[in-house]
Amino acid sequence: MKEIIILVPRNLIFEQTIEFISTFKERNEIGRYIFDFNDMRRIDPFSLLFLSSELRSFKKNHPHCEFVARNYSHCSYAAHMGFFQSFGLDFGNFPGQARQNERYIPMKIFDVPEIKQTARDLAIHPGEFLEDFAKDISGVLTQNQNPVLGEILKYSIREILRNIVEHSESERFGFCAQYLPSLDRVSFAVLDRGIGIKSSLGNNPRLNLKSNEEAIKESLKPGVSGKVYAGQKNKPKGDWGNSGYGLYMTSNICKANGSFFIASGDSGIYLSGSDEKLLDISIQGTALNLTLNLKQPVELKDLLKELRDNAGPNQIKASKSSMNKS
Repeated sequence: MKEIIILVPRNLIFEQTIEFISTFKERNEIGRYIFDFNDMRRIDPFSLLFLSSELRSFKKNHPHCEFVARNYSHCSYAAHMGFFQSFGLDFGNFPGQARQNERYIPMKIFDVPEIKQTARDLAIHPGEFLEDFAKDISGVLTQNQNPVLGEILKYSIREILRNIVEHSESERFGFCAQYLPSLDRVSFAVLDRGIGIKSSLGNNPRLNLKSNEEAIKESLKPGVSGKVYAGQKNKPKGDWGNSGYGLYMTSNICKANGSFFIASGDSGIYLSGSDEKLLDISIQGTALNLTLNLKQPVELKDLLKELRDNAGPNQIKASKSSMNKS
């Protein structure tokens, strides 16, 4: 059987990972694929999720091939976070097995039908069930240094996770987070394998989306949702009917003091400060990557006022009390 050696790069950091995946994703030779991790030294939360998911899909899409990994014993961080077990290599922890702490949340993979059933059993909204996960993530992202920012991010991340459960039609989703003390920077990534943003927003009759890029840009506007829209009959009531603000809030907070990346289908958009960059990517579902630089704290009061003004009065109800504190 033909041997196909794929060398994993030294740094699997965001764009490098996207480029690396593109080098093997479309290969269709029948043979023995050997993924060599000898050079790998760094990997970030986004890459942990995205690469492990793509490796799992690649194996599934090549049922007549063999797959081997070699020279990975030195990759202790990735192993601890659950990377290797996630795509079927018996090395390191399983996703969610390692205990989280104030500096990181290891890879966690969640079953969406199980979350929905648990919420039904407890007679609560799925958003309430996701509240604790959002709190843990916001704690790592802020290093518990800014309670107001922590509350805003908790709300925003809860809404992002809630969108996956309610709208993505994905069976599973994963996330992880990491604080890098040497850079005083935090990163968070989340990925699902659902229908993607364009199909999800396609449920909104007021939107006529022609591309994934257009759908992503629309999703970052305040109040945009595939399930809740103006003129809708039987619109959901209360806080849980207040949909479409999680991506808007999070993208603006992160690009003001770090970066925000979102990808779906064949498009990805990277935002940082005033910079906007389109990236070529191919992904089933949706992926997000958020970073915050804690050395340069965001001017939260001015930013929240601007977000509130752009969103309209009394729209972001779940975070209203936190905004007022600022």
